Amino acid sequence: DTVHAVIKGTAVNNDGWDKTGYTAPSVQGQAAVIAEAQQIADIGPETVSYVEAHGTATPLGDPIEVAALNQAFGRDGDALAPRSCALGSVKTNVGHLDTAAGMAGLIKTILMLRHRT
Repeated sequence: DTVHAVIKGTAVNNDGWDKTGYTAPSVQGQAAVIAEAQQIADIGPETVSYVEAHGTATPLGDPIEVAALNQAFGRDGDALAPRSCALGSVKTNVGHLDTAAGMAGLIKTILMLRHRT
């Protein structure tokens, strides 16, 4: 069988307790879990060139997700050299697939790596 990609690290959390409501996202919680996944994978933020985001196009969720990415990748005042990191979400292509959304995002990212796009 052909190996198309290797998942080097994952992490999960519930966005932390300090947020607007149970279903609301949290900048601190999301930034922490992104940083934890990078640590588990033993990669630095400067090595990441693409992020497949949750990206549901909601006025609450998307700004929080981008703020968390900025914090986790050192864009909140830390001195990282300017660089490019693409950001996307498969939901813009096919809509929200509910429980299959994560798998669709993973497949999209693997195909991007394969085709170098």
